[in-house]
Amino acid sequence: MLLFSAKTSTAIETVTTNIVAHLQQHTSLNLADVAYTLKVGRRAFNHRRMVVCQDFDDAVKVLNSQDPQRVFTHYQEPCNRPIMFMFSGQGAQYVNMGKELYQSEPIFKEQVDQCCELLKPHIGLDLRTVLYPSEQWVQQATQQLLQTAITQPALFVIEYALAHLWMAWGVQPEAMIGHSIGEYVAASLAGVFSLEDALALVAQRGKLIQQLPTGTMLSVQLPEHKVRPLLKPELSLAASNSPSYCVVSGSTEAIEKLTTAATRKRCRLSATAYFHAFHSVMMEPIIDSYTQKLQLVKLNTPQIPFVSNVTGTWITKAEATDPNYWARHLRQPVRFSEGVTELFKQPKRIFLEVGPGRTLSTFSRPKSLAIAKK
Repeated sequence: MLLFSAKTSTAIETVTTNIVAHLQQHTSLNLADVAYTLKVGRRAFNHRRMVVCQDFDDAVKVLNSQDPQRVFTHYQEPCNRPIMFMFSGQGAQYVNMGKELYQSEPIFKEQVDQCCELLKPHIGLDLRTVLYPSEQWVQQATQQLLQTAITQPALFVIEYALAHLWMAWGVQPEAMIGHSIGEYVAASLAGVFSLEDALALVAQRGKLIQQLPTGTMLSVQLPEHKVRPLLKPELSLAASNSPSYCVVSGSTEAIEKLTTAATRKRCRLSATAYFHAFHSVMMEPIIDSYTQKLQLVKLNTPQIPFVSNVTGTWITKAEATDPNYWARHLRQPVRFSEGVTELFKQPKRIFLEVGPGRTLSTFSRPKSLAIAKK
C-alpha cells in the first residue's frame, strides 16, 4: 500500500507525479521499502491518497490512470476516529483463508498456531491441516470446512489471529460487534473468556450443533416486520442483518414451503449453504447441555465494550457473565441490524470487518441503511 499526503489538492497531484517518475527511473528499488518510507518517513497532511499495488509496473499503471476503483483520494480533517471491529459469522469461511498472512506475518502465525494446538484435544485434529491443506487434500478440506464442528473453531481462530495482527499494527478497537460465532471472538478480546475457555466452548458449541438433525436457512430481502407474518411455528427468525434483509431458519420441509409462499409474494430469496438451522427452535435440544458446559467456565466483566447479538445494544456486565446469556445466544436471532444502528449513534466511527469475507461491511454501509429506511 502506497500512501501519499500533501497540504493542498494541487500538491497531492504533484507528489503523485513525482513518485511515479521516481519509480520509473529507479526500477531496482524494493517496493516494500518505498511503501515504508512513504508511510513512516513522511509527515501526514490533510490531503491524502492511497493505492494498493502488486509491483512497480502495477503501481505506475494505476497511478497514471487514476482508476477510482483502486486509487482513493480524500481530505481528512485532523481527528481521532474510533475503530469498530466486526467479526463475521458462519458462511464466510473457505479453505486457505489467511494463508498468505500465515506465511508472511509472524504475529498472525503465532496466534493461529497457539489456537490450533489448544484445539487439538477438543476437535481431534490439527485444524491447520484443514485451513491450509496440501494440494491433493484441498477437496477433502473443503468438505470438512462445511461441518459446523470444524467451521466454528476455524472462523474463531482466523478472526482472533486477524484481530491480534491489526492491534499489533496499532489499530485498536474502541468497541466491537460480532455476528453469531463472531461474538465469541469479541468476548474473548474483551476478556470475558480466557482463550483456552473460548476455544473449548466454541468447539463444544460446534460439536453439539453438528449432532442435531439437519435444517436449512433462507435469506429473505424483506424487513423483519414483513417476514414475521410468513413464519410458521416450526420456523424462526435467525437474523436481522439490515433493515431490509433477514434470515429464516428451520427444517428443510418448512423452508421449502416458505420458499413457495415467498415466491408467490415476489420476495427476493437466496439460499444458504448451511446444513443446520442456526438460531432456531431446532437448537433447543442442546441448550441445557451447553449451559452445563458454560457453568464450568469463569466469565469476566468485558474490558472492551461490545454490542450483543441477543439485544442489539451494548452488552451489560450481568449478561456477559451469565451462562444463560450465552445459552440464549445460541437460540435467539442475531440482532446485527440493531447493533450496527446502535454503533452509528456516534458519528465518524470506522467499521473494520475482521474476518475472511465482506458480508458485514455490506450490511453496515450507511448508504444501504439509508436506502432500506426509505
